[in-house]
Amino acid sequence: MMYLYLMLFLMVSKVLLHAVKYLTFKKDIMKYRTKLYLAIIITAIISTLLCLGISYFQVRKIITNELRTNVMSIAAGTASLINKDDLISIQKTRSNDTIAYTQIQQQLRTVRDDNRREDIFVKYVYIIAPRENALGEYEYLVDAEDKNSRDYSPIGESADEADSAKLATNYRRIYAPDNFITDQWGTWMTAYAPIYDKDGKYIASIGVNLYADRVIAKIHKLLVYGVGTFGLTLVLMLFWGWFLSKRQAASLEGLHAGVKAIGGGNLAQRISLNTQDEFAELASEINTMAEGLQQRERLQLNFARYVSKHVMDSILQSGSQLSLTGERRKITLLFSDIRNFTKMSEKYPPEKVVKYLNEYFSVMVEIIFKNNGVLDKFIGDGIMVEFGVPLEDKEQELNAIKTAVEMIHAVKDLCAKWKSEAKNVPNIEIGVGIHTGMAVIGNIGSEKRFEYTAIGDTVNSASRIEQLTKELKTPILFSESTAQALEGKIKIKSMGAQVIRGKAEPINIYTIDET
Repeated sequence: MMYLYLMLFLMVSKVLLHAVKYLTFKKDIMKYRTKLYLAIIITAIISTLLCLGISYFQVRKIITNELRTNVMSIAAGTASLINKDDLISIQKTRSNDTIAYTQIQQQLRTVRDDNRREDIFVKYVYIIAPRENALGEYEYLVDAEDKNSRDYSPIGESADEADSAKLATNYRRIYAPDNFITDQWGTWMTAYAPIYDKDGKYIASIGVNLYADRVIAKIHKLLVYGVGTFGLTLVLMLFWGWFLSKRQAASLEGLHAGVKAIGGGNLAQRISLNTQDEFAELASEINTMAEGLQQRERLQLNFARYVSKHVMDSILQSGSQLSLTGERRKITLLFSDIRNFTKMSEKYPPEKVVKYLNEYFSVMVEIIFKNNGVLDKFIGDGIMVEFGVPLEDKEQELNAIKTAVEMIHAVKDLCAKWKSEAKNVPNIEIGVGIHTGMAVIGNIGSEKRFEYTAIGDTVNSASRIEQLTKELKTPILFSESTAQALEGKIKIKSMGAQVIRGKAEPINIYTIDET
């Protein structure tokens, strides 16, 4: 029966799944609402049938195993009660009129009658033994039934049920078939227990037939209840599927209308749904997107390549019009560089170098953006950053110093993280140079390729100051023009006048006083 049920379930599931696939991809047949409704119903049918089948066979398995255990226990207990000498005597005399036969028969009847209850009903208890000169065949020795009963099996009658139960290959152990045995007299759960003489020689087997028709009827009744539950579930799903598909379709129609309007250029369009689900979240995100598109129309598209989100937000909030064609203004430049990067790139495989660099740059860029810096470019392992562009920043020097300090600390934390994750990792150090001065800012390049950057002596000076960090063995250095704007804000100390490449006269260099 289980095989037939599985075949039926697989056939129904296959048909329903093909129906779902057909309805999903055939756009010209019906609307989404109808497809969703049918998909819900079909899914409910498949899942309910699956749960019903699993529940039925699991319950059947549990009940079968419990009955099997009980009948094996009865057989084993009965085998221990039998007098072996009396049984041997019966085999020799082959008479059912002896005292030995009567005593054993009475014992079998007692076991049978004691195990006829509502939860378990033992129909037959008997003793069978191998038939002489007939390999694999068994015959009755003692039967608990009355001699005048039509169910009585006399000595020597063939025990065909032993062959059905495959006792010949399992007679030396307490044994019961895994499943029920059905014959012309009914459905049974049968168990056998061996009987040995004093020398351990096998004599015969106790057979116990447990009448299973009652149990099977209960299992089938459970299946009927399951089918009824399936029908009730299907009716409920018909109503629930209709309601859900209607609601989802309404939300989808609202989203479709809103997106169509926005796609048509109406960026003022907003979507409003009276739900608290993913469709409402999607509508909110679409509204945010439309609002963002409205704001971004105020920016020139090329400028978005160079500015962080918070700088763009500041520009949007200011409402000012920016000129990207070029202007001369005061800015603060920051250059950073990884020391001994060449040795590091030679020591580690390329993929690891790229991995470490990407993680390093990610951390550095976050710090730069946090302090209102604008990332100009990556120069190999170096970074070029501007402060005071594209909007005026009165704290540009202090923001540059904050960025430098946080970068130094972040590098230490990053190295510690790498060491905790693996062995043989780089221990990097960086140098940071800062300079404040006038520079030309704007889009520089050709018509086909240009970038928003700064040029001029201020840029060169900042780069040269960064190179001094190696010579002076100091991680952060900045010029006098930067230091003047930091008076009263942080402690600084002079590193003296230093000659930098490209300058005829030495310039005063400073660093942070950490004492």
